[in-house]
Amino acid sequence: MNLIRSRIGALGVATLALALQGCLSVPVNLRSEPAGATVRANGKAIGTTPMQITADRVFPAKRRGIGWEREGTLTLERPGCTPKTLEVDNDTLKRSLTVDLECRPDAPAVVSTGATPAPTPAAAPAAPSPTGATAQRLRELEGLRSQGLITEAEYQSIRRRILDRL
Repeated sequence: MNLIRSRIGALGVATLALALQGCLSVPVNLRSEPAGATVRANGKAIGTTPMQITADRVFPAKRRGIGWEREGTLTLERPGCTPKTLEVDNDTLKRSLTVDLECRPDAPAVVSTGATPAPTPAAAPAAPSPTGATAQRLRELEGLRSQGLITEAEYQSIRRRILDRL
């Protein structure tokens, strides 16, 4: 009798786990190289890289047989770069995603991704000097790294590209 109860209990736990599988919040970090790409989920703009999404909010789970499935498309677009579209599913949405965009050499530099800009002095010139713009981009990049929104390798790569343009 105890054996039957334990098997029924185990079956109940397994069934509950399968039922809840589609209800879990799964955070997914999205990055692009270069940063600052507009992210579209199933055609709807949801933010700019780097960013974090919650998989079940962006791609609601749908029942398939006894399991739950998430699927859709993520498109990353950035001025001067070729848009890239990824088909996503449960497996894709279990890990962070980094997308390398193919950009023209004259593509705009890293754009602001929501990092708080450094305060500007009251007498700031209307158009910043090239070194001032470079310093601002480096501060923004450092902010992204300190917030954990980009990896050390991404930080070094982007920093190198900024400095190479001097």
